[in-house]
Amino acid sequence: MAGISSLGVGSGLDLNSLVTSLVRAERSPTESRLNRSQAVAETQLSALGRLRSAVGELQSRVTALNGFDVSRSASSSASSKVQVSAQGSPDLGSFSVKVSALASAQSLATSAFAETDADLGSGSLVIGQGDETVTLEFGPEPATLAEVRDAINASTLDVQAVIVRDGDSSRLLLTSTATGSAGEMSLSVTGSLDARLASAQMTETAAAADASFSVNGLELTSSSNQVEDVIPGLTLTLRQTTEGSETVTVTVAQDRAGARNKLEAMVKAYNGLVDTMKNLGRVDPEGGKSGPLVGDATLRALQGRLGSAFTTPQEVGPGQRNMMLELGLSVDVGGQASLNASRLDEALKGDEAGVEALVSAFATGFSAVIDGFAGAGGVITSRTDGLNAQLRRVAGQRAALDLRMDQVEKRLRSQFSALDATLAQFQNTSEFLGQQLAGLANLNRR
Repeated sequence: MAGISSLGVGSGLDLNSLVTSLVRAERSPTESRLNRSQAVAETQLSALGRLRSAVGELQSRVTALNGFDVSRSASSSASSKVQVSAQGSPDLGSFSVKVSALASAQSLATSAFAETDADLGSGSLVIGQGDETVTLEFGPEPATLAEVRDAINASTLDVQAVIVRDGDSSRLLLTSTATGSAGEMSLSVTGSLDARLASAQMTETAAAADASFSVNGLELTSSSNQVEDVIPGLTLTLRQTTEGSETVTVTVAQDRAGARNKLEAMVKAYNGLVDTMKNLGRVDPEGGKSGPLVGDATLRALQGRLGSAFTTPQEVGPGQRNMMLELGLSVDVGGQASLNASRLDEALKGDEAGVEALVSAFATGFSAVIDGFAGAGGVITSRTDGLNAQLRRVAGQRAALDLRMDQVEKRLRSQFSALDATLAQFQNTSEFLGQQLAGLANLNRR
């Protein structure tokens, strides 16, 4: 019966289905165990990913509190006349500013030239402005008005040169881009260069003038309308003169709103992490919707460390506030944090340096705690690595199971093939005997 190549052909039995059922029965217990192991690992990996994301958000908000300092806000009672901005930590207080005159820039105009390409001769044009002097050389070919303009604009001076039409003639107009006396221009010529390019022969269309103003009655001047060095940490921009006894009040105050916003951002991230942990660790035996990390040791440890964040004393100076609770940060019975803005404002008003030191110390300590969970060598990372390793083991066990099942199927097919051949032989023998007996019966009847 070596010619039988398909199970059941010889015996007429559905041996293929029988082999498939036997292989499935052999595979099922191990495969079910692997499926359960993979499902649990994948569910926990997803849950830890959500936890890591929430912890990372809190980490970024806490990190933003490192080196915490209360910035300054500066305001003007009349910003249309005096604008103000603060840099660094200027002294708190108010200043009265009067503006008598604004700084202005000088403009010079040459006399008329018949053509912009007229021959202006050759030689040197020496331009002085403030502490800088530039010499522009023209020659040996005679210069034109356009070439002089382009050379001035290409120089390092704070001067803008344009050619303007004046009826049928052209004039060169020079304007200092630097205000005040420091921007005054002086021009002289040498060689055969046209003398009309010298400032002595130009018309001053606008005079340079320094700004004149006072701060708390102290009379001051500035070559620029943007004053940066009179009050350390403040920039005053003079925009209009004040009238008579009118003054503009410039006020420097603590930016309490900015400080509050930083802490509120941290509180929001903290509460987001608390909500995430509650969802991941919730117990719902009746509804069957318990969280994927119920009873998880990592989750319990993180919950414990978070709960004491605001009550842990920080290392600050003697006699200073040393707990975030004293700044109005607290946690309710449900684990949600909140910030009492009034209490924070009072603390900032009474001891700004102490608040800065406390928040900075808290941020340093809390960052270290969070990093122990979500950092490169943290607990969450270790758990994640362990679960990924478990999934790799499951994949390896599946491959081994597939190989073993192939071998089992080959063995069963070999056994059932032999059985099929034997049954086919028995059937052939039975048919032969039946034919012989039938022949004998026919002879006896005769």
